[in-house]
Amino acid sequence: MFEDNNLLYNVNEKDFFMTRVSHLDIPFSRKWKKIGVNVSGGADSALLCFLLGKIITDNKLDCKIDIITYQRCWDTRPWQGWWSLQVFNKLKDMFPDIIQNRHTTFIPPQLEHGVSGELVDGRSGDQIIVGEFNKFAAWQNNLDAIFNGTSKNPDDLREDRMKNRDGEANNARPRDVLYYFSKLRFHLCHPLRFVKKDWIVAQYHLYNITDLYYTTRSCEGDINHNRPVSDVVPSFAHYVPGMDVPTCNECWWCEERRWADERVPDMIREINGKL
Repeated sequence: MFEDNNLLYNVNEKDFFMTRVSHLDIPFSRKWKKIGVNVSGGADSALLCFLLGKIITDNKLDCKIDIITYQRCWDTRPWQGWWSLQVFNKLKDMFPDIIQNRHTTFIPPQLEHGVSGELVDGRSGDQIIVGEFNKFAAWQNNLDAIFNGTSKNPDDLREDRMKNRDGEANNARPRDVLYYFSKLRFHLCHPLRFVKKDWIVAQYHLYNITDLYYTTRSCEGDINHNRPVSDVVPSFAHYVPGMDVPTCNECWWCEERRWADERVPDMIREINGKL
């Protein structure tokens, strides 16, 4: 499991080391003093931040974590910012001496991939903003690395998935999981790029941190397209932070999470070598 993924890390720096988590390697450097993690409020990025906090703790490293959050779809999913803050607060409670600041920025709804499509060199507006703000945040806050928790699609779950998450590790390049920006002197790390959500959700059970899992929200159902949501929040003006907004149980992200939840027992057996 993950043999092709782990072979992508071709790092010769003596301060780098790998931590193997359920067969998956996650890179880190003893030289890093502050790193950033993109935390959206979803399960993937929350788990990655937990694992990084644990790596720092277990290895007694002098390294802090800043959270970077992108405020998205403010007029159709105004609750997303509130959910990401709950995840930040939960992680801060788990690692009070390691989790430090929360940096937020804004993505205009018109520049989301689903609205504008690809704009420049095969990238959508939101992808450009995420990439550029990560670089800005690294420069502005002296970050040695930034981790992104984007994961891989389940195989052929639905046609309306984001196809750029379909890649396979055996066709990838080392820069797809770890890339060094020499001018800005920071590493960009995507350790979950070729990892499916069933493995990710299984970690919450294996580490006994399901309370963190249930703090996350994956649903991207919105006011304009999903009746279970719009019945409760007819418009962004009706939303009050913290109100109970149901998941739509219709969107791709709800189906991916449901698939992963159902797969957890088999995935744990696979991780333990019993399948």
